[in-house]
Amino acid sequence: MAGAFRDDDDFDEVVVMRAEMERFFSHLPRWKKPSAVFEKAWKPLCDVYECPEHFTVLMDLAGVDENEVEVTLHGRVLNIRGRRNPIRPAGVKNTYLLEISYGGFERTFELPAEVDADGTRAVYRKGFLEIHLPKRRRENLRSVDINEE
Repeated sequence: MAGAFRDDDDFDEVVVMRAEMERFFSHLPRWKKPSAVFEKAWKPLCDVYECPEHFTVLMDLAGVDENEVEVTLHGRVLNIRGRRNPIRPAGVKNTYLLEISYGGFERTFELPAEVDADGTRAVYRKGFLEIHLPKRRRENLRSVDINEE
């Protein structure tokens, strides 16, 4: 009757398979997925500053070709998009760590005040994109007299 519940050959295969699965899963906490393969996009770091007369947006775009960046402004909404292409050294045999993100990116910011689109300027230097956005000056408010009829 004992043979009906367990076949020793089948049991040995289950023990081996369990040991292999435990070995496989024991490595997972140390494994970091390469974002260039698994992530659709990356999110470059950015700082946004407000000064009395303008806003300044500073974005970290190390390794991004300036021709791969597009900046658009629609009202108070600033959109920055682009692509960082992977750089792989020649003759690579093995890869041990992949932390740099590659691929397309897009960041959108709504500024707290209207800006002068014609006065907006962008400069790319030393891996940083700096966008200078002058605030739109409000025209002087004028009071309107109310006449009696």
